[in-house]
Amino acid sequence: MKFTVNTTEFLKAINSVDGVISVREIKSALSNLKIQTGENEVYLSATDLEIAIKTSVPSTIGEKGIASLPAKQLSSIFKNLNFDTSLLTTTDQSENSETTITDASGKMDTKFKVNGIDSEDIKTIPKVDEASVVEFPCQTIREMFRKTSYAMAIEETRFVFNGLFLKPDNTDLIVVGTDGRRLSKIVRKFPKQFPFKNGVIIPHKAVREMLKMIEGKETAKIGFVEEQIYVSSGNVELLFKLIDGNFPDYEQVIPKQTSESVRVVKADFLTFLKQALISAEEPSKQIRLAFTKGNVNISSSNPGTMMFDHNMPIEYNGEAITIAFKGDYLSDVVKAVDDPEVILEFTTSSAPVLFKDPSDSDFVSVIMPMKL
Repeated sequence: MKFTVNTTEFLKAINSVDGVISVREIKSALSNLKIQTGENEVYLSATDLEIAIKTSVPSTIGEKGIASLPAKQLSSIFKNLNFDTSLLTTTDQSENSETTITDASGKMDTKFKVNGIDSEDIKTIPKVDEASVVEFPCQTIREMFRKTSYAMAIEETRFVFNGLFLKPDNTDLIVVGTDGRRLSKIVRKFPKQFPFKNGVIIPHKAVREMLKMIEGKETAKIGFVEEQIYVSSGNVELLFKLIDGNFPDYEQVIPKQTSESVRVVKADFLTFLKQALISAEEPSKQIRLAFTKGNVNISSSNPGTMMFDHNMPIEYNGEAITIAFKGDYLSDVVKAVDDPEVILEFTTSSAPVLFKDPSDSDFVSVIMPMKL
């Protein structure tokens, strides 16, 4: 295999696919990138057996071929090359292939040699029938993931919480994230119905890679291929397995009625929450909101070390009530709200608390209070 490629563009291609590689993988196929020549481009692929990703970069092909090279070393090399165009030449040896990286112009007398392994161990994404995918606007999906992904769990024992739940309802799409102690839900309308009838659970790693690949793009495509989700945008393709299991009935978690409703200024509230987090005791980082007529007291403490206390005027005429929250949960949901104000709805100190965006009636978040 022999090809010439723009150094910066090749590094961008490496960065767009190496996110699926686990840092725990050392010297195995799962720590490598597959590099394969096309007609006028080179394809880069990576997988962790749950997610596969593929991209391409324009190249001048001297000799067609294929190689599998360690992603970490390849990335480090291309980050530090000081020439514009790189020449990659792969020669087969008895046990391992060897790829040489040099300055394509010949001006710099620099040479890297990298050993590879059998590229057949890395499965690439198959060709997908265009009839099986539908186009969607990237901005809408980015917004939906941003307003829900912070609520999903990572490495919980209940694996169905380790991702986002996507459920089409005609041309509406419902996205829900939860870790069992908080929940966020959003609904948006799309030009076409998403190509899976029942709800699917997209793992958190795939959510991250989707957000990465659609950043700055206007549209992308999504399909259901071989019981997996396929997403493509520009020259990047993603194929991933779904989380197997039944997502909980999220509608049961969302309170249908609450007795009190208050509005707080988002910027001010977030500032005081950040200040309260400084003195909140680990690991819960509990923050207490004490509502009295015309006021909410925001407080936290780390016994024997420090405490925080602030009174914030609000419009409130209900009974005095104090509700305790995990501090990070509060700041996460407030950041997700786009309106200058945040609505809090509650009934008792132990009942689920609703958080709403006044400008977005199709978004709602729920947090279970902590014990005082």
